[in-house]
Amino acid sequence: MRSKAKPTAAKRISPKKNSSRKITPKKITPKKNSSRKITPKKITPEKTNPKQVAPEKIIPKKTSPKKTPRKTMQQAMIRCLPLRLKGKAELFLPAVPGLVDHYVEGFSEGWRALGRPFSPKDTDYFRHVLSQTLRQAFEESPYSSVHVIYETDEPAKATISWKMGIRHSSLADEYAMWVAERPPPLFGHHPDAKVMNLARSLGPPGEIAVLDVGAGTGRNTIPLAKEGFQADAVELTAPLANILRQAAETQHLSIQVYEGDVFDPSISVAQNHYHLVLLVEVVSHFRNNRQLRAVFETANRLLVPGGLLLFSTFLPTPGYDPDEVAREMSQVMWSSLFTRRELHDAAVGLPFDTVSDECVLDYERSHLPTEQWPPTGWFEGWAAGQDVFDLPRDECPIELRWLTFRKRPT
Repeated sequence: MRSKAKPTAAKRISPKKNSSRKITPKKITPKKNSSRKITPKKITPEKTNPKQVAPEKIIPKKTSPKKTPRKTMQQAMIRCLPLRLKGKAELFLPAVPGLVDHYVEGFSEGWRALGRPFSPKDTDYFRHVLSQTLRQAFEESPYSSVHVIYETDEPAKATISWKMGIRHSSLADEYAMWVAERPPPLFGHHPDAKVMNLARSLGPPGEIAVLDVGAGTGRNTIPLAKEGFQADAVELTAPLANILRQAAETQHLSIQVYEGDVFDPSISVAQNHYHLVLLVEVVSHFRNNRQLRAVFETANRLLVPGGLLLFSTFLPTPGYDPDEVAREMSQVMWSSLFTRRELHDAAVGLPFDTVSDECVLDYERSHLPTEQWPPTGWFEGWAAGQDVFDLPRDECPIELRWLTFRKRPT
């Protein structure tokens, strides 16, 4: 019988004492030279062999200068001129408000010539000031003018300074200047043919009283008095009135000279006394329709029934309708312009009928002796309207006319 082996007891293994002991890491101390400063090694360049050929130096090629056109170069030089260019101008502009753009254009050309063109903003401001000053001067008197001075500023400023004002002048001032500066006779040596012929048509000179309004130096008054008419005169300007008085005294003529404005009620001119009232080259100084109306109202007071009113005035030729600029210009040039409609309206409600309407230039040329034509050097062009329009006579749209009216008998 097989015997069973006796089981052997298992051997207990105990862990080694050091299996759980703590391991302390070993401290590593760096070597002393680990942080040593490294000094770069100095490299000495090798000595070159003087016989060694140096590399070829590259020299840039010369380029031809750009060819600038001669005209361009000249313009470039001209643009530098304002640094040395100086200028000053003084102008007296006729007070024609409607010509402000024409004036500004002229100033702009002058400023450009000085190399100092104005900017659009500066030009607009100059135009605004000039427009206001022209209007103010014209409303005061058409014989006033706008005084403008401009001058270049000192280098190196390329600018212009300007100032503007009004030179005041009245009709009396203008005629006083005539007396002081012009040789006599101021208005010619001979009377108007129309005046003398019309006065003679009224009857014997001794029975006809004539009032010459705006008589000047007496170009018509004195010949009328010499022929025996009872001639009186009204003159606005003192220098002309004095010349007329002296001439009457020298020639022993009985002429009553009233100094002042015929429309002024304080002038004691005889009422309902005259057979003929004249206004020769007087209405050409008028400014408005009220003055034209005053002519008929005054003549109605001064004339006897059936008496005649004669005056000269500029009227448009058929088909011409004057604009505002033409009216302003006509006043400035001593050629005040009225239309036939305005003439008609001025006489409405007053006892006057038209007797004649004639061209002054044609009438005087055909009735004056050849040796007496023209009356003055300026008369032909002025009477033809050429002081206002620089055109041939047959193209000029205005002309001086003789207008005669009769006061209706009561």
